[in-house]
Amino acid sequence: MLRRAIFIGARHHGGKLAPFFLVLGIGLLCLLPVLRTRKIYIDENAIGQMFPSADAGSVTAYLDPTVRWPQRLVRGRRSPGSEIVAVYVNTDYPASVSLANALIEVIRRRKSLACDVQFYFVNSSEEWPVPQAYTRAALVLNLSTLYNRHICIDTLGANGIQPNQDYTNTAAQFAAANQFLPSYLCQRRHRSTDDAHAGFWHYWAYLEASVQLPTRPQPWHIIPSHSINTIAISSDPLYMASSMFPHSQLPDAFAQLVLQIIVSLNGLEEKFHHSTFVWLPVSLWHYVEYDHAQFCIILFVASIFSTTYSEYQLRGISITPLFVTLLLTPVAAAAVFQVAGWGAVAAASAAFSLLFRLLMGHVNSGMLLSFNAIALCLLIILQPACGLVAGAAAAIQVSFIHNALQNRPAMAVGAAVSSALAYYFIYHLRLPLFGVDGISELFVSFVIYPNAVWIGSRLLCLLS
Repeated sequence: MLRRAIFIGARHHGGKLAPFFLVLGIGLLCLLPVLRTRKIYIDENAIGQMFPSADAGSVTAYLDPTVRWPQRLVRGRRSPGSEIVAVYVNTDYPASVSLANALIEVIRRRKSLACDVQFYFVNSSEEWPVPQAYTRAALVLNLSTLYNRHICIDTLGANGIQPNQDYTNTAAQFAAANQFLPSYLCQRRHRSTDDAHAGFWHYWAYLEASVQLPTRPQPWHIIPSHSINTIAISSDPLYMASSMFPHSQLPDAFAQLVLQIIVSLNGLEEKFHHSTFVWLPVSLWHYVEYDHAQFCIILFVASIFSTTYSEYQLRGISITPLFVTLLLTPVAAAAVFQVAGWGAVAAASAAFSLLFRLLMGHVNSGMLLSFNAIALCLLIILQPACGLVAGAAAAIQVSFIHNALQNRPAMAVGAAVSSALAYYFIYHLRLPLFGVDGISELFVSFVIYPNAVWIGSRLLCLLS
């Protein structure tokens, strides 16, 4: 009886739940960094139970910006020769080369390392090699200066893939212990502040940085982060001019920091695996678990399916090959932008909406809604951060297709909101109208922008 009652209730009222799922998803997305954060901790026993004994000493005499070799393998005195820690040195920056050369001298004299350290001296214009040996982790030295305490810990790989959280937490704690001021937000373009105490905005900025990754590719993104945990230590460009200490002992502190990370990796019996590989930092010391955040995406998908069901109840479902032309609109819009700029894109978008009003005025939105739901489901695995930000936008856009909102004022608001959301991703976050270099670019190009065009066409249908 209960099963039958649930079935009948879902059948008759399932299409009415879309606003509830949407509001619940947005509320959860906003409240998680406020009410449901966890303090970072190191779960890996080999790291958590040891304080690395690593004294680099003074490295001033070893600071040499000369690139002497493309690769250098420094053998550990107790290493069996089958495991390495990979250190990539960006030779675009003499400071990184100087630090690497100093570290080679320090590590070469160390007697207790049980793994080898493989240094790769590479520049940003060449393809970075991927280690063939068993690699405990990889560290990128991307420092433009050794005289600034403000540093970046770049944790985002291709498509927002993150290293194991234990590795990142280890680097952050060692950086703080050596009096550095690390940040996770350096990947975010056009960043103007780094207030670690503004939890929600730090959390949202990190999500935006993950979405923006295809517009800021880094050479180390070629390293497969799912198999080789990788972080990069970079100079923080926000504080480059105001925080220089040219006569300080900061080079020694940098050497100490990197040596501590290497010694910690040396203590591992296997690769990092105890902690999570997906997390959302609210600050350096607090984070939101993705196990909780993924329910936001699930609620957005439920909202879209509920809207789809309401559309099906009202109009049935229609399948037409003309739907493919909707997915071509970002290609045309990108071509228009190259020729005439943003004003022409706005005019072209309006023209696209009018075209679909004329060609597909009789077609319901079932195919578009199903496409949205399927694409958003894939983001749960492919790029979770994009699923949270862009998924919320897509769910808001298609919510205006719900049969309860099929009136001119509501649809006018829907067209304005949908266009504003497309503007947010394309203009504010600087994602291309037509992009195929990453998951977030694909989602914005083939979901967010077509949604805005389609909802504009539905408004024109009501106005005619």
